[in-house]
Amino acid sequence: MQKYILGQEEVYTASPEIWSFKKVSDIVNNINLRLSNMAGGFPFEFDGHTWKDSERLYLCGEFSNNTEEHLNVQHVLLGATSGYAVKRFGKARFLRLVRPDFKSFRLQWMLFVVWQKCKGNADFRRLLTSIPEGAILVENTTTDTGGSAEIWGCKNPALHRARLALENELTERHQDMKHKELELLINLETNKVNSIGQWKGQNNIGKILMICRDCLTHGTEPEIDYHLLNSAEIHILGNKITF
Repeated sequence: MQKYILGQEEVYTASPEIWSFKKVSDIVNNINLRLSNMAGGFPFEFDGHTWKDSERLYLCGEFSNNTEEHLNVQHVLLGATSGYAVKRFGKARFLRLVRPDFKSFRLQWMLFVVWQKCKGNADFRRLLTSIPEGAILVENTTTDTGGSAEIWGCKNPALHRARLALENELTERHQDMKHKELELLINLETNKVNSIGQWKGQNNIGKILMICRDCLTHGTEPEIDYHLLNSAEIHILGNKITF
């Protein structure tokens, strides 16, 4: 199997083999790439609780000390209306409380969380394994302004400009088309534009998804650093997680 190195900067020459995703509506090669942690519809069980999406379990790791304060934050995240709400509004309220050591184990925690979703939701397994092994998954963070954009994904400004130009052209050409039909057309056509520019970034989300896809395909387990996670003493909803 392909070896993916988390935390390593990558430069990918843009090509049709790179399947980039950003919105949950992105369709590439007739597959709806609902791969974001914030995507709903893929609930899974972990440690006796149902998680509506992987985003909220991941973010609970940021507030995973054995304190009443962190426990209260986790309950807020668990009860949020959507993965987007968790990311956009829930975490923002508690930034000052994030574990100062979280960056030291966040990549392995993310790999663990996504693997739990893979094991716990058949629909997500089917989606991930429907993507060919030769496809390189890249989270498109070109327009993201957050400090972690190039940690989790990659940027390709040249491709973004080309796709935006095509979107404007399609909008001008099909002014009489219904809004939803036009959105779908733009989605399909712009995602066909691939071979422009370079993708740059660590692409850790893309790598984690590919690790999980390949493990599902071959019937193996990801090489998760359980020693690191155990040493982090992660507490989720009142329980210390033993890996």
